Amino acid sequence: MPAFAKNPKFIFGTLVVLWVAYIVYANFRPQPVDFYLLPFGVIIQFKLTTVIVGAALFGVLATLTIQWMWRRPSNVTSSAPAAMSPAPAPSSKTVA
Repeated sequence: MPAFAKNPKFIFGTLVVLWVAYIVYANFRPQPVDFYLLPFGVIIQFKLTTVIVGAALFGVLATLTIQWMWRRPSNVTSSAPAAMSPAPAPSSKTVA
């Protein structure tokens, strides 16, 4: 047996890949999932695997979008106060 096959990370990774493959294979045959779009009979059918993969992709994209929006610099708040209040004029009076 090669040395990399004895590594716990490799064994755990192999088990996870086999488990995901089993889930996809086992859920490939069930009845389709019906989505009722309108009350008068507009129905869309998807395979369960398509729903699972679509939900995972939506979660990934939503998470990345929210993180990007959270971390980007906000230019609106930094320029608004400077435009609203003028700088104070220098005073010619001296305090002694």
